[in-house]
Amino acid sequence: MDYAEQQSQAASPSPLAHAGQLAFWLDMNPDMPISATPLAKPAPTALPGLGEPGRHVADALAEGYFQAGPIIPRSHAGKLAQVIGGLVQRGIPPVFCMVYDAFWQMFAPLDPVLRQLLGERYQMMPTDIWAWHVAPQENATGWGPHRDLHHPQAVGADGRPRILNIWLPLTDVSPLNACMYVLPQNLDRSLGPEGEQIELELGDWQNVRALPVPAGAPLGWNTHVLHWSGRSSARARQPRISVGIYFHNRDCDLHEINPDTARTGFSSLDFGPGLQLPFEARLQAIAGAIYMYNRRIPGDFPETWEHIFQFARQYRRN
Repeated sequence: MDYAEQQSQAASPSPLAHAGQLAFWLDMNPDMPISATPLAKPAPTALPGLGEPGRHVADALAEGYFQAGPIIPRSHAGKLAQVIGGLVQRGIPPVFCMVYDAFWQMFAPLDPVLRQLLGERYQMMPTDIWAWHVAPQENATGWGPHRDLHHPQAVGADGRPRILNIWLPLTDVSPLNACMYVLPQNLDRSLGPEGEQIELELGDWQNVRALPVPAGAPLGWNTHVLHWSGRSSARARQPRISVGIYFHNRDCDLHEINPDTARTGFSSLDFGPGLQLPFEARLQAIAGAIYMYNRRIPGDFPETWEHIFQFARQYRRN
């Protein structure tokens, strides 16, 4: 970048210059409420996509992950996907969708499964959120192969997760637009009994499962499961748009087992009707999330990443 380009970028207005004003977000999406208690009212758009919750619990315990049917209607998922698409067009990361109540409410129908896996009054850390917009083009990907947190306390001695990552797509997802892939934990030979990494052999890759899902159909996995996003393609008909939240049981202290300064000033909250997340707290949570997951922001938002990091510095809790 030459001097003129640097000056032009420096002089460009920030898309987040008015992010601290409630009216900025309501004007952008007038039909998306922002309240202090996003779960106070049940989501009117919930679908009975869970079927029998016990089946998903059994899958999670046996293989480390579960896959459910749609829990929100396709029309509502499309509406939420449009919100994220609008943010990206403005140079604003998808995670800012979490200023709106609807993006918290859409996880509420998972309550029967979460209660069985994590116990009553399970919790979430407000900063442990993210959202993705993977463009329908060859060079676009989500995150590569990883385990969210390979810590012995992240999964109980009985195999029951203490932390669960819930990933909810808002568009139809297939191998052509970067669906998720998992190596079921019962077939995973890459992790030794003491946590050591063991190189997989060619035949092991036959155990990997692609997880194409329709819009609104959640996936969940424990933090030991090896998983990743595929690569999108020019043959994709739409972007892969999705949102994720970590949930955990009440006796799991994330500050202890996974310390991160991005969580400074935050405590875990019960995920239920009494959840208190006023507007200012959501901005602070989003700032924390950006500190936690910032590696790809400069590449994904080359024209606005400096403004994004400026927002994070301004709103991060100390």
